[in-house]
Amino acid sequence: MRNSFVFSTSNEPVTLHLDLPIHPPYDVCDAYDAIPMKNLPLTAGVTLGWKVSRMQFVDGLGKDVSFDCPTIVITGGQNETNQAVSLYVVAAFYDSSDRLLSCQTSEHTVQTWERFDVPGLWSRFPFSLSEISRVAIRITISGCVSSFSFDFTHENQSRKSIRKEGKREWSRAEQVAGVHGFQHWNPGKGELLYATEPLTKHNRLRFRLERRKNQGFHYLALVPSSDPIRGDRKWDNLIQYVLYDEKGRICHGGSCMGMENHGEYLSLVPILPEILEKESLSIEYVVWEGPSGTL
Repeated sequence: MRNSFVFSTSNEPVTLHLDLPIHPPYDVCDAYDAIPMKNLPLTAGVTLGWKVSRMQFVDGLGKDVSFDCPTIVITGGQNETNQAVSLYVVAAFYDSSDRLLSCQTSEHTVQTWERFDVPGLWSRFPFSLSEISRVAIRITISGCVSSFSFDFTHENQSRKSIRKEGKREWSRAEQVAGVHGFQHWNPGKGELLYATEPLTKHNRLRFRLERRKNQGFHYLALVPSSDPIRGDRKWDNLIQYVLYDEKGRICHGGSCMGMENHGEYLSLVPILPEILEKESLSIEYVVWEGPSGTL
């Protein structure tokens, strides 16, 4: 059984770590409406669920492509306190082999008497929904936390990451190939936190993570760059990544689409500043490459 628990080092903020199974329906249409998974201990009626969102994108050739993207939904209930409530949410989907499939982070403030709703918890997903086996979620809540009744079971031990460092190839149909990696590292104090060597064959795509700050908000910038091999065929890329804390708990993640040789595609993902102050983090990533239209 996966654990669901509350973790807090002080009265505020409070962080909920959830690890829940996913059972994709046989017909994707059955998941276009949200499928409830758990009630959240914020106020009456707040529910955590997942659904499929049909999203339209543009590939490296400028053509429209559509994919069914898994989405985490937090909705229902009203903020009945006299203060705004801020939610920092990270959600990552995994396959049955515990490999990352997609991830996204969203930060949202719910004002007094507004309904609880966290938008943006989806990322590009060009694969079959049947691959999804579970979802890991972190929800950090701040603002009038003492007004809420948190009734999740407390656990002394969190889910540990037992993975070894390394990189492996991950091949799919239609000439789609990927590199799946896992690494421990200390982000340090500078702006550049992490960088890879070229990871793909055709576009020779690499990426780096940089610390950014804008108008008081903190971000982790995912910056891909490439040096494409000349050829008649155009290749698209897709990057998904997750950060884990020293106890192996999910704490941040995001994705970025780098299309052919159209330059750098910068992805700014919100992050709590205290995460980057940790001396011990881990990163899991998967970098995909395929002919235009497949990703």
